[in-house]
Formats: sequence, structure tokens, C-alpha cells
Amino acid sequence: MIDAVRELAAEPEADIDRVVWWLNHWLDGDQKVTPLKAFQGWIWAEGFSGGELTSHFFDDVIPVLRRWKAAGLDLSIFSSGSVSAQLAWFGNTPEGDILPLFSRHFDTENIGPKRVASSYRLIADALGAVPSSIVFLSDLRAELDAAAEAGWWTIGVRREGDQYFDESVGDHPVVYSFESIDPIGDRPRVVDSE
Repeated sequence: MIDAVRELAAEPEADIDRVVWWLNHWLDGDQKVTPLKAFQGWIWAEGFSGGELTSHFFDDVIPVLRRWKAAGLDLSIFSSGSVSAQLAWFGNTPEGDILPLFSRHFDTENIGPKRVASSYRLIADALGAVPSSIVFLSDLRAELDAAAEAGWWTIGVRREGDQYFDESVGDHPVVYSFESIDPIGDRPRVVDSE
């Protein structure tokens, strides 16, 4: 992982202090770079396995995910967090391990950046799914735009206190709770946006 930081920073001789500086720089800039996410995944895995960390979810999320799974929906994750971070996060929730709810995990290392349409096309191919049958939720307009360009349905999620709450999601439908989403049928519906 240290060599990946050095390579991305274009500083092949960077010492540990400089590597740490780069990690903090990317973290402060909320940059979704693979080496940072790999380090975060490693830290999370250690913290979760030692019982020092528990993941956080808004109250509506886990019950809704369980209903969607029980209704026969195929749920997958595409995160800027590494797959190992996803496994740690979803495996250590306040309601226990919810990893069985998900079929696949994708990250920026195994698929590509979240802000380019080609990543979403690769995921559709990996899932063996028609793009127009996939619903993508995000709080970032650039990600929603990329998924829509790839032919996916998109829904912007706004949460009070979220770091992107004040930013627009453009023309994408908006929800403030997962309870407002009806993903069943030919076309997902937002049933209540407030």
C-alpha cells in the first residue's frame, strides 16, 4: 500500500512521513483515491475485528434493505471504500452482520472511478444485468450523472448532517429516507420525497 501512495503521488522515494502527509492530504480533500481507501479498509478491519468500531447507518436503511432483499431484489454495493472496508463495515453493524443481504461488492480498484460511466457499464456486465434494470443511490451528483449516462436509474439521497447535504443532485429524483423508494417494477418510484 505504501508503494501505491508513492506511485500516485509521483514520489517514488517518499519516506513514511511523506506517505502519511499524502494520505492526510487526500483525506482532507475527500478524494476517493484507491491507496487511501485501502488504508481505511485495513484500519477499519482491525478496529471492527477488535470490537473497537461499529458501523453507522441511518435508522431507516437496514430495515429497508432487508425488505428489498426479502422481496427478491439483488443488492450490490459500489463504494469508493475498498471491498475489504465494505466487508468490515457491513459485517459489523449495530444490528449484526448484514453481508448476506448483498450479492456483490465493487470498489474503485476492481471497477474504476465512481464518476465515469464506464465503471457503471462494467458493473452491469459483471452482474449480467441490463443497465435500465439497475437503480443507483448516491449523495453525489457526479456519481449519479455517470450512472445515468450508463443507462441506470438514479436516485439522489439527501440526509441532514451529511457532508454533501447542501449540494445539488441535479435533475435526479431526491429522497430523504430509503422508506421513500419503491424499487419494484419496471421503473423505480419515489413515493414520498419529504
